[in-house]
Amino acid sequence: MLDTLMKIGAYRVEHFDFDNQADPSAFGFYIRGEKTATGAYSKDAKAQLYAGLMLILAKQMIGHLRGIYVDVDSLENLQRPAYRQMKIDLQTGLFKRIFVPDVSALMGTPRANEDVRQLFQMVGGFELMICRDGDCTPLELFG
Repeated sequence: MLDTLMKIGAYRVEHFDFDNQADPSAFGFYIRGEKTATGAYSKDAKAQLYAGLMLILAKQMIGHLRGIYVDVDSLENLQRPAYRQMKIDLQTGLFKRIFVPDVSALMGTPRANEDVRQLFQMVGGFELMICRDGDCTPLELFG
């Protein structure tokens, strides 16, 4: 995993093989960080990964986790590989919830916001879960 965090444009997708039963609590965990030219790795992505996994374990949500998607790239790049795979998995119904420790992993620029809005409409809606201070709540999207 560390090698993924060490270069711009790197990504990693991990799917978890659970039974194929429908699970309304199933979710994907998305992480995006940027690497500075002087940094050895993406500190943002590492912090999001560790904080997110601790919350998932503390909230006993690990049995509903269907995939972890990590991109080390700019938010402006809408062709980030892990992001693209997460969108495919959302469209195919692997989950209807996305967990991000930091909403800026997915949104924060007009292009990124529009891409998420289009995805939201294409799949008939999804829940974006944000956790702050141990409290996980869905973020109201385009509703």
